[in-house]
Amino acid sequence: MTKSFQRRFRYECLVLSLLAPFSAAHATAIVYEGFSDASGLTFAGDAATVSTSDGVVSRITPAAFGQSGAFYSTSAITLGGSDTFSTQFQFRLSSPGGIDPADGFTFVLAASPAGLGGAGNGLGYVGVSNSVAIEFGTYNNYLGLGPYPAAPNSSNHVAIDTDGVRTQTDVTNVYGVSSCGFTNGTPAQNPHTAAGCMSNGDLWTANITYDGNDLSVTLSDPAEGTSFTALSDVPINISSYLGTNTAYVGFTGSTGSGWENNDIVNWAFSNTANLPPDLIPEPSSLYLLGLGLVFLPLRYRARR
Repeated sequence: MTKSFQRRFRYECLVLSLLAPFSAAHATAIVYEGFSDASGLTFAGDAATVSTSDGVVSRITPAAFGQSGAFYSTSAITLGGSDTFSTQFQFRLSSPGGIDPADGFTFVLAASPAGLGGAGNGLGYVGVSNSVAIEFGTYNNYLGLGPYPAAPNSSNHVAIDTDGVRTQTDVTNVYGVSSCGFTNGTPAQNPHTAAGCMSNGDLWTANITYDGNDLSVTLSDPAEGTSFTALSDVPINISSYLGTNTAYVGFTGSTGSGWENNDIVNWAFSNTANLPPDLIPEPSSLYLLGLGLVFLPLRYRARR
């Protein structure tokens, strides 16, 4: 993120806060082109910012045994009944090892910014009460060991979890691919690198939208060339799980006997129903589009 963009971003945030009492269209926005400046985020467990070939990323968990991490917005956003939100982020899952690429991560909305669940099958989410999460799972939990319910037989899925439990409702195999683990338990044979496998090391893009009643999730793997709709208009009352009309938004993740780097490369969030389709075509334009036309005069003056 350039210094000029940082200055303009902070200035626009200040103006937005001043305009809030006069504008019914006031939107809450979170924009991270990268994470060299991670102010505004609260990290827990093994999560941290890390320099990579993608720049500075937020690494939810490193590729090591038994990790659990999370990071949240430090400030809560309003999310009461019928309130909307949209978010887009890019992620890269890399350096898999152990018994299989594992375990994946979640995008989470929680009543507290301190929620951190267990490692392994816990996805850093199990135990985070008053929450809703969209699970991006890269390990097959079909056996249903311990407190975790038996999931559909998939190591490449999206699902919805609620109230700190991997309820795994509406499980969908991403791009229709259900098996992305190591063949015969060895990285030397690599089905996980195939197109459509979230653990293949590509830079994926995810979009999540909520219109106040229904939740939708799409993903895009550049190796596939087309986007994939994982969830479409799934009815869910998010505020009923939160138990409050505000939420802290962020990510959780974990590893166990299998592992991978769970990296969030960039992230944009708005409490409006629609977010621009491209996360970072140009940092300033993404932010302005996400908030609407209210700052167009500011951008004109900045160019002059």
